Amino acid sequence: MKTKMDYIPSLEHFKEYSIYKKHPAVFKPVDKVQIDKIKIDKKYFAFPNPISERDVNHIINDFCLEGWEPIYINPDYFLTDGQHRLEAAKRMGLKYIDVIIVNETLM
Repeated sequence: MKTKMDYIPSLEHFKEYSIYKKHPAVFKPVDKVQIDKIKIDKKYFAFPNPISERDVNHIINDFCLEGWEPIYINPDYFLTDGQHRLEAAKRMGLKYIDVIIVNETLM
């Protein structure tokens, strides 16, 4: 499903979890990051599972804004969590996605 939009913002409540507010140096929500700047190296994945076509198709075909969470990346823009959301965003033709930058060295 290609969209005519290049960006679908995630809802604010996903960016306002209490842990993000308690640890702003560790968790930094950032809106509208260019998808092509996000790098993939499975060694950084929180869950090194392969991409499930079923899961990606579910996100695309049953798209629900209430479930459109930001993806997680590290400060070097390597994806750490959200590979299915990122793949769905690419297939939908989006150019931007919301992220949470997680600086694990400060945890």
